[in-house]
Amino acid sequence: MGIFDLFNNSVAQSAAQDQISGIQTGASYAGQNINQGINALTTDYTAALQPYLQNYNTASAGTTQLGNVLGLNGQNGSQTAQQALQATPGYQFQVQQGDNAINAQAAATGMNGSGNQALALSNYNQGQASTNYNNYVSQLQPYLNASNSAASGIAGVNTGLGNATAGQYNNLASLNWQAQTGIGNANANASLAQNQANQNIFNGLSSAASLGASIFSDERLKEDILPVGELYDGTNVYSYRYKGDHVPRIGLMAQEVEKTNPGAVVEIGGVTRSLEAA
Repeated sequence: MGIFDLFNNSVAQSAAQDQISGIQTGASYAGQNINQGINALTTDYTAALQPYLQNYNTASAGTTQLGNVLGLNGQNGSQTAQQALQATPGYQFQVQQGDNAINAQAAATGMNGSGNQALALSNYNQGQASTNYNNYVSQLQPYLNASNSAASGIAGVNTGLGNATAGQYNNLASLNWQAQTGIGNANANASLAQNQANQNIFNGLSSAASLGASIFSDERLKEDILPVGELYDGTNVYSYRYKGDHVPRIGLMAQEVEKTNPGAVVEIGGVTRSLEAA
């Protein structure tokens, strides 16, 4: 760092940019890890959800049929239930076996084709249908419990995924907030560093003036004038040599100071000088 670097903010800005770069890199890596965690949660919870969905779909078919049997799904549902009852495994076999037994008894007793035979067949078939109905309702009842259990499991998986994902997004939001806060602090510190440097320079120049150095002297007394920076209030700072003096110096031009703070300069013998240097 050269002496003229004291008059600009390059060092502070460079340090701030390094800090910001580190914050951004760290936030990027952490954000990637958090997003990977979110994806992993989604994958794992989706896999955990599948058995519940399969059970729910199977149980739903049973609960729909239970509603049909109980007459809860309208005429179409009742017709569907009747067809299902008649197609129940073993039902037709039991009906046929019972009918065969009644017919055989009627034939053996000479009652074949009689009203008693018809009544016996009717009573038997009605009883068998009632028994089959009750058995069918009982067989369908577990599907209702299975459906409720699967629905509860689905709700639990979705709730768990939602809570876990929300937690990860909270972490991501906190990370971004911390990163932006760090970046803001880095920029603020760089600006404050420049202000402090400018104040130190101004104080140093004022001290030099009290020792008799003409830091605000007339620019007509100087040569090799080059701008090297500016103070916190925008006043330019120059490097220069006094005419006839080979020593390089750093300071301000009285004419420029007079424009912004006319009370700080006076003219003595046709030469504009600061009050401190007069």
